[in-house]
Amino acid sequence: MGSWPPEVKGTTSRFKRPLGKYKIIKRANCNNCGLCVKLCPCGVYKFIGKKVMPLREYRCIGFSCEGSEHYCVAQCPEKALMVIKNPTIEALGDYRWTSDLILSTWYQAETGNPPDYMEYKIGNSGGGFDRLRFSFEFENQNFSLKEDVSTTIDLNRRNDGRPQVTISVPWYGGGMSFGSVSLTTMLARAKACMEWNTFTCTGEGGYPEALIPYKDHVITQVATGLFGVREETIKRARIVEFKYAQGAKPGLGGHLLGDKVTPDVARMRESV
Repeated sequence: MGSWPPEVKGTTSRFKRPLGKYKIIKRANCNNCGLCVKLCPCGVYKFIGKKVMPLREYRCIGFSCEGSEHYCVAQCPEKALMVIKNPTIEALGDYRWTSDLILSTWYQAETGNPPDYMEYKIGNSGGGFDRLRFSFEFENQNFSLKEDVSTTIDLNRRNDGRPQVTISVPWYGGGMSFGSVSLTTMLARAKACMEWNTFTCTGEGGYPEALIPYKDHVITQVATGLFGVREETIKRARIVEFKYAQGAKPGLGGHLLGDKVTPDVARMRESV
């Protein structure tokens, strides 16, 4: 186990052209003076050689910047810039999952921070089942916040002779199967759980061999489809999770969208 708490590091985007809420139109009369590069607090613009390009267009906060000294459209000496709402956004999402909610969820996954200029909490539903309410009445509690509070949990407390398993935090990662998510996502979850000294679960899509270095922190799932379930995958896991009922999967396992069934996923699920 590494240092505690684990260090959080940002990563570069995995996408060449991430989708943003706004589009920046750069007219031909731009003289590439670079003023927008200096002004923009979001780092939207960047020099490529001697040309200025809005390479990080997805970071643009659009009309929220209007009226400030950073607003590139108003400050441009050549009036060569225009900001519009990305027309692609109009086709993204629905009434419940609005385009703002989808974009902001992606943005938080990429950066770790919620975007202030988008509705990232409840969409148009007013909350519904997705709103959680917590009431913390610290004034009625007889303990000091300066005291160290242990968050460790013993998972096997029956003293039945099986190995004792203790995790350092009161949570573990639920099942997300190979195919429904990428191997990159599974590895990221496994690495994070190793740092936090907890577990991630493979879900029902099999146990990719790339997870073996993190096997002490991986739960393997055995579900109705038996995708990729083998004796060796069960033996290498410290915990085996059995999923014997799920309404949408009557004995056949979960079905993937065709575009997600790559050759590796098909081999793992023994469908080729």
